[in-house]
This record gives sequence, C-alpha cells and structure tokens, in this order.
Amino acid sequence: MRRKPRFWSLFLLAAAGLAGLWLASACSLSPDATSNATGRLNVLVTDSPTDDWEQVTVVLKSISLRNALTRQWVEVWTADPNNPLAGTVNLVDLSGVAQFLTSATIPVGTYNKLKLTIDTDPTTMTLVRDTEEAVDPANIVVVDPSKKGDITVDLAPTISVVEGETTNLQVDFELAHPLSIVDELGKVILNLQIRRKAMPYNVRDLQFARSIGTVTEVAADSTSFTMDTLGGESLMFGVDENTIWVDADTGEAGSLAGLDPAVPTAVLVASNMNADGTLFARRVWYAASVDTLPSFTPEGLVRRVGSNYLKVLQKNTKMMTHRCWDWNYATVYVNSETEWTFQETVPMGTGTSLLQYIERGFRVQVEYQDPKSYSYYKVAKSINVQSAHYEGAVTTATATNFTFGYDYGHRRTVPYSTVDGHLFSWWYFGQPFAASTVVQDFTDTVAAVKNAGLRVFGRTDLYWDDTLGQWAAETLVLAPDKLPDPAVVTTGYTAASGNMVVTTFDWNDLTHSMVTTVFLDATGDLQTVVASLMWNTSTRLISTTVPIDPSLWETYLTPSLAAVRVWVRPMKEEDGSFTWHAYTVLGLTVVN
Repeated sequence: MRRKPRFWSLFLLAAAGLAGLWLASACSLSPDATSNATGRLNVLVTDSPTDDWEQVTVVLKSISLRNALTRQWVEVWTADPNNPLAGTVNLVDLSGVAQFLTSATIPVGTYNKLKLTIDTDPTTMTLVRDTEEAVDPANIVVVDPSKKGDITVDLAPTISVVEGETTNLQVDFELAHPLSIVDELGKVILNLQIRRKAMPYNVRDLQFARSIGTVTEVAADSTSFTMDTLGGESLMFGVDENTIWVDADTGEAGSLAGLDPAVPTAVLVASNMNADGTLFARRVWYAASVDTLPSFTPEGLVRRVGSNYLKVLQKNTKMMTHRCWDWNYATVYVNSETEWTFQETVPMGTGTSLLQYIERGFRVQVEYQDPKSYSYYKVAKSINVQSAHYEGAVTTATATNFTFGYDYGHRRTVPYSTVDGHLFSWWYFGQPFAASTVVQDFTDTVAAVKNAGLRVFGRTDLYWDDTLGQWAAETLVLAPDKLPDPAVVTTGYTAASGNMVVTTFDWNDLTHSMVTTVFLDATGDLQTVVASLMWNTSTRLISTTVPIDPSLWETYLTPSLAAVRVWVRPMKEEDGSFTWHAYTVLGLTVVN
C-alpha cells in the first residue's frame, strides 16, 4: 500500500529536499601538482529499493571528488559522449546490487565531497510505473537548482586514496526515500538523493549486477580476461578453477578457451569483488552474438509471492530501443527440492516453506531444474536471495526485536542481527555515518517519537540468520517524521529561541490536537530547508520559493500562513529528553 501525500506538499517537498544536496562548486580545478603519487579508486553505483517503479533510467555524465586539503576537484569518471549507452543506468535494476562504474587512477589524498552530474533532459530518461505505464517525458520535472545537473554531497567519513592501493567508493541513490521521486496527478518530479554507502564488512558479500559486453583480451597465463561493456567501460575479471563457464551458443559447459579476442565474442559475467578491489568472475556466459546470450536473469526483483511460485521482474540483454531494455515478468515455480541460499553462502533451507520469508522487492537469482525447457511451468533448482529488506512503521521496539509493518496488517517482528560482521545498526536519514549499534538508544527514540504522537517509518536491510532460521535486521534507516495534517503555526519562529510552535494532531488519535515545539537549524550539514508555496485560487497556478534564506524565517514563519507541512527528526539531549529538529518546513499561502 502506497502512502500518497497531497500534491502540493509533494511538489514542494521534492523541491525543498534538494536545496541542501545540490549546492555545487562553481569551479572545477586541476589536481594538486605538487605530487605525482596516485592510487586506484573503484566507483560502484547502487540504489535503495523501491516497489513503485519498474524502471527509472537516467544518464550519468560525470563523477568528481574534492580534495579536503587543496579544495580542488578531481574528475574521476566521464561518460563517453559518443556512446549513447555510456552512463545509462536503470536505478531500479540496482536495487540490492552494485554496478561497477569505473576504476580510475587519481592523485593520493583525502577527499571530502562527491559531485555527480546527471543529464537533466527528460527525453533522456525512461520512467515506467509498476503498473507498466510509461511516463511521457513532458510530464517529468527534474529539480535542478544548480542548472548543471550537479548533485554534491559530503563524504562522511572522508575517503583516502593511498599510493599503490585500491579504495572503493559506493554511491547510493536513495530512490526509496520520499524526497527522491514524486508521482502524483500525472506529474513525476525527480529530486534524486544520493549518499555514500559503506562497503560491507566482507566485500565478497557485495552483490554485483551482471556485466555484458565484448571480450578484448585474455591473459597469457589464463588468470583473467578483459571486456568492454556496452557502456564503453573496460573491466578485467580474474578467473580460476571455481569459475563456471557456459557456451550460450550450444547450452553446454564451456571454458576460458571459448573466449577469443580475435573473433567478436559476447560475454555476460556474474562477478564478486576480492578484498584487494579486483573483480572475480563467478560465472561467464559467452556467445558469438549478444542476442544469443541469456537474459540478465534468471535474476531480478520479486513482484509477487504465491503458495508455490514467485513472479520476478527480469531484464533481457538485447537492446530494444535507444537507451531502453526489454523488461518482462518470469513465473518461477518452487517445489520440495528447490534449494534456497542468501548471498550465495548462507544456507536457508529447501522447499516451498521458505516462500513465507520472501517479500515484494527482494532481489533473487534463479537456476532452473531444466534451463533448456521452453515450458511456462519452469521449476527452480535453486534460488539465491541476493538482497532483502522490510519497510513500514515501527510499532514496537524491545531489547531483542522490533515490529515492522502498517496498520492494515502484514506486520513482521524482526530480531536484531547478532551475526559477526552484520551487527544491527540504525540511524536517521541524513546521518548515514552516525550509525548507532546501541539498541537502548533505538528503543528510547521509538518510545519518544510515539509519545510525541508521531510515527516511526523506515526501511531495514535484512540478513539471514541460519541459526535462528529467519531474517534479522542488519541496518535500519528511519525516515523523517511528518507532523500530521492539518498543521498551523501558532507561535512564530524567532532566531533568539531557534524554534516555533506548531499545532497539529496526534497520529494515534486524529481527534486530539497536539502542540509541538519545532527547532530549526540555520547552519550545519542538516540545515533546515524552509520553502514557500503560493496557491492562486483564481488562476489555479502554483508558485514556489526554494529555499527561503534563514534571515527571512522570522518574517515568513508566522501564524499568518494558511498551513505548514513539517518533517522532523528527534534529537536526544544530554538530560535524556528529546527535541524535534526540522528537516523541511513547507509553508502554504492562498491568494484569490
């Protein structure tokens, strides 16, 4: 069930959220010329899950990092302007997996900011709703205060590039966050949120999207091969006796000898990353033509779960149109012999009983009992759950678990993960590296939010605890808490107090009014974004101002506003009490 705020709040929320994230440097400087030392940087792109979209394809143009000491920008990657597929990424396809974007040589040093540039032309984008309805580019609005497509965020903690070593950087699109993509009344507003995502404790646990392209080189010692992807990137994969080879032209087992750079050879590679940052090919399909390769699946996102089957949204390798892929649904049947694993190494069990633990939005990889069968009724030999998550409202939290779900039912009680390397941690959105592993802090926060008449929404990544035989919560990200509507300012904001008073309602009892003191942060990384929306009832036109300068907050945030929408985060004070700090304040003025 989707939570759909009204259009005016969504529009302004989308505009307001980017004000703090899209502040880009006005210049791009050369790297520090005083040192010639360099190191390697792997850039990986991921996306947090969303169940509302089948395809959100955008074009990435470049990525740069800022040196913390010299404050100079260093270009890490630039898409080939002559390759129409370069930088083209379907963010939905990256739910739960990473795409290896590039491996670059850059000057050594500490880097504290990331700038990612996208193509903001809606005609370069492909948006398809989960209902399989494509969005007309004329109805796509891209929020871009930089006017350049730049998204700039702080790297916290910073990353260090060391001479002779390889550093990994994961760039995560928060597509699931309510600020990222707004779909209402036929209009889709893109306000892409990104963050640095921590690498897993064991990099071998990182799941990669499959790579497709053409073989360019095979090492003389048979330990690796190199390919050019369809997007024009050159990737090298190590191989050994554990690599599985498939000749897709014959459907039979193959070998490294099947890769001949002298003859155009198409390859599809499933890979992992080694601890040193190099890629290792787990499974390789090769053929004379891309059209002969298997689809990127059996691999994709679960869209429906039945008593003995899954419906999986999968992508074909064959390019159908410019910057588009062919997407379809596969029905995967499960029987008593189907073997289940999590991230390939963690055993889950066998049979249809495991379907009770599978949810919409999970990413799975399937091997069929008879892969050559053209029958609709294809039974899975094995299913590997590559990534899993729950989302919803935290209704209760104890010392050992919390309950996750919605009022209309379908709630899950999830224990905290105690598996070494996958311990439970949590944070509020906007503070990805202020993660806490203290369960008591989490339970105190949940209690404070509920006592304040608010709701705790979030998303948790799951890890399969094979000892317990169930999912456990590994990382939990809590979303901004929205004050219930309607809300009005009853005591205006003053810079002296740093707060204003808002009268609203209790989420648990919408007949009961509630008075909340909201603090606004005029400075800092989490500076509050204040924005205005003016609705003209005669012309039916909407005008916005985003953001409003903090010096004007006192004159704007007054009881004269028709209404406000406020998203807050709790802050625990030294005495153990909680105060409420605003992410975003949206003011509504109505004129005739």
